[in-house]
Amino acid sequence: MKKFTLILILIFVMLNCAAQVNVTGRVVEEATNEPLTGASVILRNAEGKIKKYGTTKANGEFEISTPTIKGFTLDVSMMGFAKQTVKLDSVQLPMTIVMEHSSTMLKEVAVKADRIREQGDTITYNVGSFAQAQDRSIGDVLKRMPGIDVSKSGKIQYQGEDINKFYIEGSDLLGGKYGIATNGINHDDVGAVEVMENHQPMQVLSGISFSDKAAINLKLKNKAKATWSVHGDAGAGYAWQPEGAVWDGELFAMAVMAGFQNITTLKTNNIGEDLSSNSTDFFASRRETGLSRYVGVSLPGVPSLSSKRTLFNRSVLVSTNNLWKLKNGEFKAQIDYSFNRMTAQAANVTTYFLESGDRVVTENRDGRDRSHAVSGKFIYEVNKRTNFINNTLTTNIDWDDVRLGVAGSLPNDQSASLPDYYVANEFKMIKRFKGKHLVTFKADNEWESLPQTLNVSMTGNRLRQHIADHAFYTNESAAYAFSVKGITVSLEGGVKGYLRSLNTELPDMPEEIPGMTENVMNTNYLTVYATPKFEYWVKRVNFSLDAPVSFAHYAFDKALANRSEVYFSPSLYMNWKPNNRFSFSLRGGTGRSPMNLNLIQPGYIMTNYRSFRQGVDNFYNSSSQRISANLSYKHTRNGVFANAMVLQSWSHLPYTMAQQLYGDYVVYSYTDAKNDGRMLMANGSIGKTLDFMRGSMNVNGSFSRNESHLISENRTINNVGTSWSVGGKINGMPVRWFSFDYAIDFSSSRMAMNGLKNSWLGSMENSLLINILPHSKWEWRISGEHYRNELTAGTYKNVLMLDTKIVFKMSKRIELSAMLNNILNERTYNYTTYNQLTSFESQRWLRGRELLISISLRK
Repeated sequence: MKKFTLILILIFVMLNCAAQVNVTGRVVEEATNEPLTGASVILRNAEGKIKKYGTTKANGEFEISTPTIKGFTLDVSMMGFAKQTVKLDSVQLPMTIVMEHSSTMLKEVAVKADRIREQGDTITYNVGSFAQAQDRSIGDVLKRMPGIDVSKSGKIQYQGEDINKFYIEGSDLLGGKYGIATNGINHDDVGAVEVMENHQPMQVLSGISFSDKAAINLKLKNKAKATWSVHGDAGAGYAWQPEGAVWDGELFAMAVMAGFQNITTLKTNNIGEDLSSNSTDFFASRRETGLSRYVGVSLPGVPSLSSKRTLFNRSVLVSTNNLWKLKNGEFKAQIDYSFNRMTAQAANVTTYFLESGDRVVTENRDGRDRSHAVSGKFIYEVNKRTNFINNTLTTNIDWDDVRLGVAGSLPNDQSASLPDYYVANEFKMIKRFKGKHLVTFKADNEWESLPQTLNVSMTGNRLRQHIADHAFYTNESAAYAFSVKGITVSLEGGVKGYLRSLNTELPDMPEEIPGMTENVMNTNYLTVYATPKFEYWVKRVNFSLDAPVSFAHYAFDKALANRSEVYFSPSLYMNWKPNNRFSFSLRGGTGRSPMNLNLIQPGYIMTNYRSFRQGVDNFYNSSSQRISANLSYKHTRNGVFANAMVLQSWSHLPYTMAQQLYGDYVVYSYTDAKNDGRMLMANGSIGKTLDFMRGSMNVNGSFSRNESHLISENRTINNVGTSWSVGGKINGMPVRWFSFDYAIDFSSSRMAMNGLKNSWLGSMENSLLINILPHSKWEWRISGEHYRNELTAGTYKNVLMLDTKIVFKMSKRIELSAMLNNILNERTYNYTTYNQLTSFESQRWLRGRELLISISLRK
């Protein structure tokens, strides 16, 4: 009987298996025919009920077994693509399902969980759910992601803190020059943006040294991998101010392959687009050579307004960035060249607040600035769990020639030649032993030459200021660290050396100003230092204590008396993460430090036609204290990101800046007088996704109060500057054919001197972008900016700027567009600012109406 029952069961199983139907196929992308990984495949019966489901494999294939397919349908869906439904009654297996791109289908699915995902310390933003039709680069989309802030310069912050790495598919191709990627990579090539919190870029330090910084990684779509992605734009037209032809062109090429990455870009324009953010290194540390330009001849600048309104330019940028993955590491080569020719016009009124009565100076400025810059960076790096090696060779050569004509109280012509030559090599090696011990060697060497020449011609007199400034810096160190049960103890010791020579001459000093007109001196030092550090991790709390101590000997080649000093500057840091949503950090420090050696300058230096600078004729030390707190919160499921920061600092200087007027000339110098200053800063922001309209919003605010002391006309002035700002932005796509971006900012500032308070002067800025898609091939953009500036108490200046653009999409690879900027042809802009003991009123010439016809091509 048992044998008979077993035979019946086997027959039933065999008949059931024989009746199974294998539904197989392959899912590919329409544009490239490449397989799609992770697409959802759902099998439904005739009543629409789900019977089985699965996902596609790496090759895009899927397989689902079912007893029957009669009346059944197969649904295939994936974020960023239109849903496909296939009736299985008449289909031939295996099938090929072609997925079409669709940015409007997102309204038909629940995107709340997919727009932002969290897994451990990694936050993943889905690019397609934040992108809008008018977006071109990935930088346009980053600005809409809550928790991520992109400044006007292009610098990226996450939860109020600068990121520490920017990766493309896990590789650091660009370093700090990630503006090239954010402004160049087409957002349609990026599938997701990953934010890696508490990112430690050096693997050898993982588990030993804590990092509170985040990194960003761009995850490319399959179509952008293992191939060259190329796109270009070319446009030409006409402008009414300055009158003449305008152009805008770009060629961008990117390759992301298994063993090689490259981004090469060429840009040129004269439509006011500032290319500096494409070549700025946002991770670059301060140059230890410490040189800065004394000559201060520059074109008039305008706060608040974007460069496309104020920049009269002719600009070219060529950049190539390469990364080769070697057997034991990687090699990177970055080479950039840029040229900028800029002109500007402005009418200014400068008021000096003096006890004896205000002094007013009027100026009408008309100038030109021509600059060339060549930079190269060559990096070899090994980044492993057991060892880290990095050698970075950097060179920068800049040429900057400025010409400025000034009419008004003191008519003149100025020309300045400002080249800068810099080369540096940084070497770092870390070896990890037995998982808990670290040995580190570092060697940094920098050299810089900063010659400056200023020529001034006025009322028949000619003045010439020449400055020769050279510096060499070296730092050689070794360190040892070990870690036991969450406690890391390290000690670094080393030697720093610095050699600097300054030679200035001003043969024809104005008779009104008494004093020396030459500086011939050396400012050198040798420092021996040790930096013990204690770090403790306990559950979700991290403590860190740094206690650097140093002995320095200064030699001034008889210009000043040689001297030796000891410095000690301890600092404490604490970070607490009670859960994955909250993070709180507290920083504090105190210390004694040497003065900036650039201030040692007993003779006069002419900085522009009517300003002179005189430094100190002695060596000083200063002290300071600071404390700051940061709080951040995120709820990724609800799309909420918030952060706040407050900083209080105190400084104690034994010298004070002095301002003295001699007729039409103003001299800035330093005198022996204590100067105790205080600064309070606070800012915060909160961002939220608005899933019901595929949008997001952000509200932010800031406050600052800075108190210091100055000496004006031999009188001590207690100077207190206070400012605040509050703003917000919102964007969304409420319907498939309409999207918008809106931002508003209020700001106000006030200057108080010796208890006498000036009036608050405020400004407001509104900006709105509307994008309309009347047809799948047509796009119409309307944008505007409104500025309301308070020139004096109760007196306002309003400026409205309107632009429009029409885009025709001939195909997925070709677009034609026509753009009309500054439709109302606004030509001037007025504003007022305060600076130390002065007020500054300016009327700036703006770019007039301009028409640009462009074509965009994409491979």
